[in-house]
Amino acid sequence: MKLAVAILVIVALGGCSSESVPRIPTAPGSPVAAPAPPAPPTGSALLWVMVIGESGACIDGATIQIVRAEGAGEPIPQRTPCGAWDYDGGLLLTDLTPGVELTLRGAASGYARREMSFLPFPMPGSYQAVFITLSKAQ
Repeated sequence: MKLAVAILVIVALGGCSSESVPRIPTAPGSPVAAPAPPAPPTGSALLWVMVIGESGACIDGATIQIVRAEGAGEPIPQRTPCGAWDYDGGLLLTDLTPGVELTLRGAASGYARREMSFLPFPMPGSYQAVFITLSKAQ
């Protein structure tokens, strides 16, 4: 009997203890905040561009022109000799805004011009390498 009374006292005290804890009132129907949109990309992007022929070789005397986006202007000659596996030549475009589409035109004497669009994105410590492949003019 003493055991039953002891259990009853413990249960009664345990039940009362939750009433003595102050609770923070909550507003009924408070709106749930929507998740924040993702932050825009920061930093600047680099794009390494080479104008190549259908054989995959760099075209000597080719030019690269930004036709749509920041920095649009006159054709710029690519540095030669160039080669994707040599990590040299072509044209390195710097300080590009990440996520802003860039349209480039590759041109060379004896080849058909070609425009291509790229979406630069930041790559810390690196850059994107892209090729504009030209076909022989007919």
